[in-house]
Amino acid sequence: MDTASIVVREARRGDAPLIASVVCMAVGYDVSHPIYPVFLSLARRKHTQYSYLNALVAEVDGVTAGAIVGYDGACLAELREPIYALLKERLGSVPEIEDETESGEFYLDSVGVLPQFRSRGVGRALINSCCERAFSRGHRCVGLIVDYDNPRAEKLYTTLGFGQVGTRLFLGHQMWHLQRIDSMDIRERVMRSDAITPFQRRVYMALLDVPAGSTITYGELARRIGCGSAQAVGQALKRNPFAPQVPCHRVVAADGSLGGYNGARTGEQLERKRRLLEEENLF
Repeated sequence: MDTASIVVREARRGDAPLIASVVCMAVGYDVSHPIYPVFLSLARRKHTQYSYLNALVAEVDGVTAGAIVGYDGACLAELREPIYALLKERLGSVPEIEDETESGEFYLDSVGVLPQFRSRGVGRALINSCCERAFSRGHRCVGLIVDYDNPRAEKLYTTLGFGQVGTRLFLGHQMWHLQRIDSMDIRERVMRSDAITPFQRRVYMALLDVPAGSTITYGELARRIGCGSAQAVGQALKRNPFAPQVPCHRVVAADGSLGGYNGARTGEQLERKRRLLEEENLF
């Protein structure tokens, strides 16, 4: 079949049964397994690992053919909380589940194609579209895991630009850990991103002109882009999806203090800003 007939779109809440089926496929179950209603409930919600908001759906000639689920690895613990509660409620116990991803990686959790649509390029289209979604949101690295005993899947991923970076143990299986890195220059990624506003783009492009070994105040950065509000610049930096490549850690308060980082003025995030500046011998 001509791959031009494949359309990949954002998932909708009504796609939850398909998403739940795909997640079941990924863990080796079918829809008759007691875990399916759990995945179905999670797919219908907004803030879960398998939420429809984290999914893309492929259609072939207007018929749903498969889906993929992916999310920011830094959010894994938060996204898993509803899963544990639901598993305990529905199944009476919570299995021990190893972390399959981590901060710094956009994670492709589950991908599946319905049997009648396999070998038509649907899986490739879903994976490529999910990678583009991740890169457009500012992620540089997309990762996944694949079973040692699934060389066919590993071969598919390598043809799509993924390479082995290590191993992970997950659900009792030894897995290859693969990653695909966005090869675009950071300026190109900022200019291309559809996940930021025009104002954010102006702020980030100006900040990219501040070299390592230098700092700039919120007010000066605002003046450079013709904005009268240091607070507006601060809000744009708070939402910076490209950090630390777009180096908001180099923006400090007018009195020379650190200011904030990732929306926090104290704690771990501010210490991270301090470490980044120390690495550049600025603090």
